[in-house]
Amino acid sequence: MDFNQLIEKIDALPSLPQAYHKCCHLLEQEVTDSAALAKVVSSDPGMTMAVLRLVNSAFYNLSRKIERLDHAISIIGQNKFKDLILTAAVVEAMSKLAGGEINMEAFWRHSVLTGLLAKRIGLYCYFPNSERLHIAGLLHDVGQLIYFNMLGTKALKVCELVSKLGIEPNIAESKVLGFNHHQIGTALCKAWALPSWLIDIVANHHEPEQSKHFLLESRVICLANQIAAQHFPGLTSVRHDDVVVSKQTEVEVIQTKLSISQDEIEQATEEALEQLNSVLASLVPDLVSVT
Repeated sequence: MDFNQLIEKIDALPSLPQAYHKCCHLLEQEVTDSAALAKVVSSDPGMTMAVLRLVNSAFYNLSRKIERLDHAISIIGQNKFKDLILTAAVVEAMSKLAGGEINMEAFWRHSVLTGLLAKRIGLYCYFPNSERLHIAGLLHDVGQLIYFNMLGTKALKVCELVSKLGIEPNIAESKVLGFNHHQIGTALCKAWALPSWLIDIVANHHEPEQSKHFLLESRVICLANQIAAQHFPGLTSVRHDDVVVSKQTEVEVIQTKLSISQDEIEQATEEALEQLNSVLASLVPDLVSVT
Protein backbone atom coordinates (compact mmCIF):
# COMPACT_ATOMS: atom_id res chain seq x y z
CA MET A 1 0.00 0.00 0.00
CA ASP A 2 1.48 3.34 -1.02
CA PHE A 3 0.97 6.64 0.78
CA ASN A 4 -1.91 7.82 -1.43
CA GLN A 5 -3.80 4.57 -0.88
CA LEU A 6 -3.33 4.93 2.86
CA ILE A 7 -4.60 8.51 2.77
CA GLU A 8 -7.73 7.36 0.96
CA LYS A 9 -8.43 4.93 3.81
CA ILE A 10 -7.99 7.69 6.40
CA ASP A 11 -11.26 9.26 5.25
CA ALA A 12 -13.07 6.14 6.50
CA LEU A 13 -11.53 6.35 9.98
CA PRO A 14 -13.44 7.64 13.04
CA SER A 15 -13.90 11.42 12.97
CA LEU A 16 -14.01 13.87 15.84
CA PRO A 17 -17.28 14.05 17.83
CA GLN A 18 -19.92 16.43 16.48
CA ALA A 19 -20.05 18.15 19.87
CA TYR A 20 -16.50 19.38 19.32
CA HIS A 21 -17.31 20.94 15.93
CA LYS A 22 -20.46 22.57 17.32
CA CYS A 23 -18.44 24.06 20.18
CA CYS A 24 -15.88 25.42 17.73
CA HIS A 25 -18.69 27.07 15.76
CA LEU A 26 -20.05 28.69 18.93
CA LEU A 27 -16.63 29.91 19.99
CA GLU A 28 -16.09 31.55 16.59
CA GLN A 29 -18.99 33.91 17.31
CA GLU A 30 -18.28 37.41 18.56
CA VAL A 31 -20.04 36.63 21.85
CA THR A 32 -20.40 33.07 23.12
CA ASP A 33 -22.79 32.15 25.91
CA SER A 34 -21.14 29.77 28.34
CA ALA A 35 -24.46 28.09 29.12
CA ALA A 36 -24.95 27.30 25.43
CA LEU A 37 -21.42 25.95 25.25
CA ALA A 38 -22.02 23.68 28.23
CA LYS A 39 -25.30 22.50 26.71
CA VAL A 40 -23.60 21.43 23.48
CA VAL A 41 -20.94 19.43 25.31
CA SER A 42 -23.50 17.85 27.63
CA SER A 43 -25.28 16.43 24.56
CA ASP A 44 -22.35 14.01 24.30
CA PRO A 45 -22.17 12.01 27.58
CA GLY A 46 -18.78 10.53 26.72
CA MET A 47 -17.23 13.93 26.09
CA THR A 48 -18.88 15.37 29.19
CA MET A 49 -17.32 12.71 31.40
CA ALA A 50 -13.95 13.09 29.68
CA VAL A 51 -13.96 16.87 30.15
CA LEU A 52 -14.90 16.63 33.83
CA ARG A 53 -12.30 13.91 34.49
CA LEU A 54 -9.57 16.01 32.93
CA VAL A 55 -10.54 19.29 34.59
CA ASN A 56 -10.44 17.47 37.95
CA SER A 57 -7.08 15.83 37.27
CA ALA A 58 -3.61 16.94 38.31
CA PHE A 59 -3.33 18.68 34.93
CA TYR A 60 -5.39 21.63 36.23
CA ASN A 61 -4.75 21.04 39.94
CA LEU A 62 -7.89 22.91 41.03
CA SER A 63 -8.57 23.38 44.72
CA ARG A 64 -12.06 21.87 44.58
CA LYS A 65 -13.86 19.24 42.55
CA ILE A 66 -15.81 20.49 39.53
CA GLU A 67 -19.04 18.59 38.85
CA ARG A 68 -20.71 20.78 36.21
CA LEU A 69 -19.54 21.97 32.80
CA ASP A 70 -20.68 25.55 33.35
CA HIS A 71 -18.59 25.68 36.52
CA ALA A 72 -15.58 24.39 34.58
CA ILE A 73 -16.02 27.13 31.97
CA SER A 74 -16.35 29.86 34.61
CA ILE A 75 -13.17 28.73 36.37
CA ILE A 76 -10.79 28.04 33.48
CA GLY A 77 -12.33 30.39 30.89
CA GLN A 78 -13.67 29.76 27.39
CA ASN A 79 -10.29 29.67 25.63
CA LYS A 80 -8.89 26.98 27.89
CA PHE A 81 -12.22 25.16 27.75
CA LYS A 82 -11.88 25.04 23.96
CA ASP A 83 -8.48 23.35 24.37
CA LEU A 84 -10.04 21.02 26.93
CA ILE A 85 -12.78 19.81 24.59
CA LEU A 86 -10.24 19.48 21.78
CA THR A 87 -8.17 17.23 24.05
CA ALA A 88 -11.21 15.13 24.95
CA ALA A 89 -12.23 14.89 21.28
CA VAL A 90 -8.86 13.77 19.93
CA VAL A 91 -8.36 11.24 22.73
CA GLU A 92 -11.78 9.73 22.02
CA ALA A 93 -11.03 9.50 18.30
CA MET A 94 -7.50 8.15 18.84
CA SER A 95 -8.79 5.46 21.21
CA LYS A 96 -11.01 4.17 18.40
CA LEU A 97 -7.91 3.62 16.25
CA ALA A 98 -6.61 0.93 18.60
CA GLY A 99 -6.53 -2.54 17.10
CA GLY A 100 -4.46 -5.58 16.26
CA GLU A 101 -1.25 -5.92 18.22
CA ILE A 102 -0.97 -2.25 19.19
CA ASN A 103 0.42 -1.82 22.69
CA MET A 104 -1.84 1.03 23.75
CA GLU A 105 -0.24 1.14 27.19
CA ALA A 106 3.09 2.01 25.57
CA PHE A 107 1.48 4.45 23.15
CA TRP A 108 -0.50 6.38 25.73
CA ARG A 109 2.22 6.56 28.37
CA HIS A 110 4.66 8.00 25.86
CA SER A 111 2.12 10.39 24.32
CA VAL A 112 0.67 11.68 27.59
CA LEU A 113 4.13 12.17 29.09
CA THR A 114 5.21 14.04 25.95
CA GLY A 115 2.21 16.32 26.32
CA LEU A 116 2.83 16.98 30.01
CA LEU A 117 6.51 17.69 29.37
CA ALA A 118 5.64 20.01 26.51
CA LYS A 119 3.29 21.99 28.72
CA ARG A 120 5.91 22.33 31.49
CA ILE A 121 8.69 23.26 29.03
CA GLY A 122 6.34 25.79 27.45
CA LEU A 123 5.85 27.42 30.84
CA TYR A 124 9.61 27.70 31.35
CA CYS A 125 9.87 29.23 27.88
CA TYR A 126 7.08 31.74 28.73
CA PHE A 127 4.70 30.52 26.04
CA PRO A 128 1.30 32.27 26.39
CA ASN A 129 -0.78 29.09 25.93
CA SER A 130 1.19 26.08 27.06
CA GLU A 131 -1.97 23.91 27.28
CA ARG A 132 -1.94 23.77 23.48
CA LEU A 133 1.48 22.17 23.61
CA HIS A 134 -0.08 19.41 25.70
CA ILE A 135 -2.54 18.63 22.90
CA ALA A 136 0.26 18.58 20.32
CA GLY A 137 2.21 16.19 22.53
CA LEU A 138 -0.76 13.85 22.76
CA LEU A 139 -1.16 13.83 18.97
CA HIS A 140 2.45 13.78 17.78
CA ASP A 141 2.61 10.01 17.20
CA VAL A 142 -0.97 9.45 16.02
CA GLY A 143 0.35 8.40 12.59
CA GLN A 144 1.88 5.31 14.19
CA LEU A 145 -1.57 4.14 15.25
CA ILE A 146 -2.66 4.30 11.62
CA TYR A 147 0.07 2.17 10.10
CA PHE A 148 0.17 -0.26 13.04
CA ASN A 149 -3.56 -0.73 12.48
CA MET A 150 -3.53 -0.99 8.69
CA LEU A 151 -0.06 -2.32 7.94
CA GLY A 152 0.61 -4.72 10.80
CA THR A 153 3.27 -6.84 9.12
CA LYS A 154 5.26 -3.84 7.94
CA ALA A 155 4.88 -2.22 11.36
CA LEU A 156 6.63 -5.23 12.87
CA LYS A 157 9.45 -4.81 10.35
CA VAL A 158 9.83 -1.19 11.44
CA CYS A 159 10.08 -2.32 15.06
CA GLU A 160 12.65 -4.92 14.06
CA LEU A 161 14.89 -2.31 12.42
CA VAL A 162 14.64 -0.14 15.50
CA SER A 163 15.25 -2.92 18.03
CA LYS A 164 17.97 -4.87 16.23
CA LEU A 165 19.85 -2.13 14.40
CA GLY A 166 19.08 0.93 16.49
CA ILE A 167 17.73 2.88 13.51
CA GLU A 168 15.72 5.99 14.34
CA PRO A 169 11.98 5.12 14.14
CA ASN A 170 11.10 7.73 11.51
CA ILE A 171 14.02 6.60 9.34
CA ALA A 172 13.02 2.95 9.75
CA GLU A 173 9.48 3.87 8.72
CA SER A 174 10.70 5.55 5.55
CA LYS A 175 12.80 2.50 4.65
CA VAL A 176 9.99 -0.01 5.21
CA LEU A 177 6.87 1.98 4.34
CA GLY A 178 8.16 4.69 2.02
CA PHE A 179 6.73 7.35 4.34
CA ASN A 180 6.75 8.11 8.06
CA HIS A 181 4.32 8.56 10.92
CA HIS A 182 4.40 12.35 10.94
CA GLN A 183 3.31 12.42 7.29
CA ILE A 184 0.42 10.10 8.13
CA GLY A 185 -0.41 12.07 11.27
CA THR A 186 -0.48 15.31 9.29
CA ALA A 187 -2.94 13.81 6.79
CA LEU A 188 -5.16 12.60 9.63
CA CYS A 189 -5.11 16.01 11.34
CA LYS A 190 -6.18 17.62 8.07
CA ALA A 191 -8.97 15.06 7.65
CA TRP A 192 -10.13 15.91 11.16
CA ALA A 193 -10.07 19.65 10.29
CA LEU A 194 -7.82 20.42 13.24
CA PRO A 195 -6.28 23.90 13.72
CA SER A 196 -3.37 24.85 11.48
CA TRP A 197 -0.97 25.23 14.42
CA LEU A 198 -1.61 21.64 15.45
CA ILE A 199 -1.16 20.29 11.93
CA ASP A 200 2.13 22.15 11.57
CA ILE A 201 3.55 20.83 14.86
CA VAL A 202 2.56 17.22 14.14
CA ALA A 203 4.16 17.54 10.69
CA ASN A 204 7.45 18.92 12.00
CA HIS A 205 8.00 17.41 15.45
CA HIS A 206 11.00 15.39 14.22
CA GLU A 207 12.44 18.24 12.14
CA PRO A 208 11.29 21.41 13.91
CA GLU A 209 13.51 23.69 11.84
CA GLN A 210 11.26 22.86 8.88
CA SER A 211 8.33 24.65 10.53
CA LYS A 212 7.59 27.99 8.89
CA HIS A 213 5.04 29.35 11.34
CA PHE A 214 5.35 27.41 14.61
CA LEU A 215 9.08 26.88 15.00
CA LEU A 216 9.30 27.31 18.76
CA GLU A 217 6.31 25.05 19.42
CA SER A 218 7.74 22.37 17.12
CA ARG A 219 11.05 22.56 18.99
CA VAL A 220 9.25 22.07 22.29
CA ILE A 221 7.42 18.97 21.05
CA CYS A 222 10.63 17.57 19.57
CA LEU A 223 12.42 18.04 22.89
CA ALA A 224 9.52 16.68 24.97
CA ASN A 225 9.25 13.66 22.67
CA GLN A 226 12.91 12.78 23.12
CA ILE A 227 12.85 13.21 26.88
CA ALA A 228 9.63 11.17 27.18
CA ALA A 229 11.23 8.36 25.15
CA GLN A 230 13.92 8.02 27.81
CA HIS A 231 11.22 7.07 30.31
CA PHE A 232 8.51 5.47 28.15
CA PRO A 233 9.57 4.62 24.57
CA GLY A 234 6.89 4.85 21.92
CA LEU A 235 5.36 2.00 19.92
CA THR A 236 8.33 1.34 17.66
CA SER A 237 10.99 1.66 20.38
CA VAL A 238 9.32 -0.02 23.33
CA ARG A 239 11.78 -2.94 23.29
CA HIS A 240 14.90 -0.95 22.55
CA ASP A 241 16.03 1.49 25.22
CA ASP A 242 19.44 2.25 23.64
CA VAL A 243 17.91 4.11 20.69
CA VAL A 244 17.30 7.22 22.79
CA VAL A 245 20.84 7.53 24.10
CA SER A 246 22.36 8.59 20.79
CA LYS A 247 19.98 11.57 20.62
CA GLN A 248 21.43 13.33 23.67
CA THR A 249 23.39 15.77 21.52
CA GLU A 250 20.23 16.73 19.64
CA VAL A 251 18.44 17.23 22.96
CA GLU A 252 21.15 19.64 24.08
CA VAL A 253 20.99 21.56 20.80
CA ILE A 254 17.24 22.11 21.14
CA GLN A 255 17.62 23.07 24.80
CA THR A 256 20.07 25.76 23.78
CA LYS A 257 17.75 27.06 21.05
CA LEU A 258 14.89 27.27 23.55
CA SER A 259 17.13 28.88 26.19
CA ILE A 260 16.04 26.35 28.81
CA SER A 261 18.53 25.08 31.38
CA GLN A 262 19.22 21.50 32.40
CA ASP A 263 17.86 22.26 35.87
CA GLU A 264 14.60 23.45 34.32
CA ILE A 265 14.43 20.34 32.15
CA GLU A 266 14.91 18.13 35.19
CA GLN A 267 12.27 20.05 37.12
CA ALA A 268 9.82 19.84 34.21
CA THR A 269 10.46 16.09 33.92
CA GLU A 270 9.91 15.52 37.63
CA GLU A 271 6.65 17.48 37.58
CA ALA A 272 5.40 15.69 34.45
CA LEU A 273 6.15 12.25 35.87
CA GLU A 274 4.31 13.15 39.07
CA GLN A 275 1.22 14.09 37.04
CA LEU A 276 1.39 11.20 34.59
CA ASN A 277 -0.77 8.56 36.29
CA SER A 278 -3.51 11.00 37.29
CA VAL A 279 -3.76 12.55 33.84
CA LEU A 280 -3.50 9.16 32.12
CA ALA A 281 -6.37 7.85 34.25
CA SER A 282 -8.48 10.91 33.43
CA LEU A 283 -7.82 10.71 29.69
CA VAL A 284 -7.93 6.95 29.14
CA PRO A 285 -9.75 5.38 32.12
CA ASP A 286 -10.44 2.14 30.27
CA LEU A 287 -6.80 1.53 29.41
CA VAL A 288 -5.79 -2.05 30.20
CA SER A 289 -2.37 -2.09 31.86
CA VAL A 290 0.21 -4.14 30.04
CA THR A 291 3.22 -5.25 32.06
